[in-house]
Amino acid sequence: MKKIITLLVAALFTASSIFAASYSSIKVNKLQSGDNNYVLEDEAGSIYLYDETMGIQHIIGSVTSDCVSVRCIWSSTSIASIWDYILNGSKATKGIDDFTLSKYTAGSTSFTYNASESLDNMQWGSNYYVFIAKFKDGSYKHSTLTLYIHQGSGYERGKPVIYLYPQKKTTVSVKVSPKGGVTESIPEYKNGWKVSATPDGKLTDKKTGKEYPYLFWESNDFTGEVDTSEGFVVETAELEKFFVEKLTFLGLNEKEIADFNEFWIPEINKSEKPYTFITFNSMDKINSEAPLVISPKPDSIIRVYFEYLALDEAIETKEQTLTPAERSGFAVVEWGGKKTK
Repeated sequence: MKKIITLLVAALFTASSIFAASYSSIKVNKLQSGDNNYVLEDEAGSIYLYDETMGIQHIIGSVTSDCVSVRCIWSSTSIASIWDYILNGSKATKGIDDFTLSKYTAGSTSFTYNASESLDNMQWGSNYYVFIAKFKDGSYKHSTLTLYIHQGSGYERGKPVIYLYPQKKTTVSVKVSPKGGVTESIPEYKNGWKVSATPDGKLTDKKTGKEYPYLFWESNDFTGEVDTSEGFVVETAELEKFFVEKLTFLGLNEKEIADFNEFWIPEINKSEKPYTFITFNSMDKINSEAPLVISPKPDSIIRVYFEYLALDEAIETKEQTLTPAERSGFAVVEWGGKKTK
């Protein structure tokens, strides 16, 4: 029943726009953040922000010239909780901030809403905003924004590469949708890759005709600091031996392991620390953070993504139990890791 009532409240705001002038509108355009922050927007319009200190953020919006006021309601839980708040008479509620923009001048076509922890309208994690514009004829329209704020030291999904091994020469379409967006790619990603793949793993880009050994991509990684509760503590000098053993168990072949070690061992050795903590993400986590869609559908997919932390001395951790993978038929293999920017 509560869900039905909440939907009705949202519907009232939608219905009220029918009586506004046909051109009346409100829209949240962008988030203006500091130079050291990373801001990304997904296909649903949600914004992901990496911020070391969670400083003040400026949310920029636009309205038509018949707007007389702009109100913003923030919730720490959901958009639905904002509609519930309105339905209950806008009574003071924990986790809700309600503010009419005092610096907005009627007739202006843009507005700025400031959000910060000190203003009690922003927090680490999830933030939900409903912007409500009132127009000269007394009608209303609204626009919503979902903002996810992550704290950390600035990570990226470093050099994930995808190998394709069809059983015969096949045209293959590949799409990867990391939460942090695709920031680098070879060949150029745009809305996905389309390649001709052969059983030996040779890939030919259908757009350019160029050949590649694998598909390369990178992304921002907003999953936070490395969790050291479960994994492996390895002497840095023994990393090659460690990775050969574990990656073989996880299903990678000799060439793929050699490619992995060629990139990652020098990268980890930059720290010059005697020990390294290593942990591997589960397949469920990898698929959640970076969904992968391939057509035609492969018979087997192996995805390996690891996180590491350079150590001055060994630490106590629970040894991680890994699940072996099987390669069969049309096989797809991917490896990558969390890298500090």
